[in-house]
Amino acid sequence: MECKDYRAQFTLLLTGDLNQSQRSEIERHLAGCADCMTEFETAKKVWDLMGEIPQPEPTESMRANFDAILSHYKEELIVKKNPIGEWINKLRESWYMQAQQRLAFSLLLVAFGLIAGYMLHQPGQTAISYNRQIDSLSSQVSELKQVMLLSLLNDPSASQRIRAVSYTDEITNVNIKVIDALFTTLNEDPNVNVRLSTLEALVNLSGEPRVREGLVRSIDLQDSPIMQSAIADVMVKLQEKSSVQSLRKLLNKKGLNQMVKLNIEKSIQKLI
Repeated sequence: MECKDYRAQFTLLLTGDLNQSQRSEIERHLAGCADCMTEFETAKKVWDLMGEIPQPEPTESMRANFDAILSHYKEELIVKKNPIGEWINKLRESWYMQAQQRLAFSLLLVAFGLIAGYMLHQPGQTAISYNRQIDSLSSQVSELKQVMLLSLLNDPSASQRIRAVSYTDEITNVNIKVIDALFTTLNEDPNVNVRLSTLEALVNLSGEPRVREGLVRSIDLQDSPIMQSAIADVMVKLQEKSSVQSLRKLLNKKGLNQMVKLNIEKSIQKLI
């Protein structure tokens, strides 16, 4: 076989759909063909990047809507068993089964795959060009994760919002929209566990002056004893001396928990 024939089977090799004999033959060819090895390594990088794209789960409201649609479909099926009408109903059912986020994700994934496939089959590509294209794809994956993060932060489920916050660990070059959304969550989310997770995520982004300033401003906005104590600990961890004034102001807050008060006083002593 020629190189183009081996390259046509790279996808099958990555998905494990080749038998042992076919796999061994391609591996022998890769061992002796530098150009094919370069293209296969690039294809593998793209494959790995595709696997990093998060796939959201349907929300409870979407499940409820689907159940209602399915029930309506069954009622229509009992009343009128028309083959054409049944076919249309199945199409409708299939459409509503797709959560809005899943549909967007699938379309992006298809587009992503088409772009990757086009890039991997361009003749005359150098290793440097491949690496640049991989970097571009990696950047697009990061942008997609940020879109997913922003979407899930509005989910009614606290576990989904925590999941959204966790995406910050996988994103490079977090943009301003994401940082602003994280601060909104930190200061306004009704669930303390979500706010604690968000605080931890923002600490990991504290290399940005904008984030450190936002954390200091957030001190005045915390009303939960757990959050008040946690953010005081964060200021000590970051050695953010500009937070001393805000922490002292928090000490004078009416109804402040006594244990929190003691922790804040210790934090101030460590900062001055």
